Amino acid sequence: MSIIGYTYRADTYCPHCVLVALPTGEGEEFDGWQDMSIPPMSTEDNLNELAMAFGIDRDDETSFDSDEFPKVVRSWQIDGYAHCGGCGIYFD
Repeated sequence: MSIIGYTYRADTYCPHCVLVALPTGEGEEFDGWQDMSIPPMSTEDNLNELAMAFGIDRDDETSFDSDEFPKVVRSWQIDGYAHCGGCGIYFD
């Protein structure tokens, strides 16, 4: 099943908005890890790189909390009324 979004810090985000929600600014948790590549990395590649750098095992989502790092949301995990906490789009 494909990834439709991510849950992070008590909200659900689309793939674009989860990267914006990450604290990558100066002095923040993931300081300096904002994707500046051209073209930009995919959300999954970006999260994999970030997780590797900070010792987070994305393959074992029980090893971290969604307040610490985004967890994957698949279509079967969401109801028709869920929307992105960033841009507001509804998940299908």
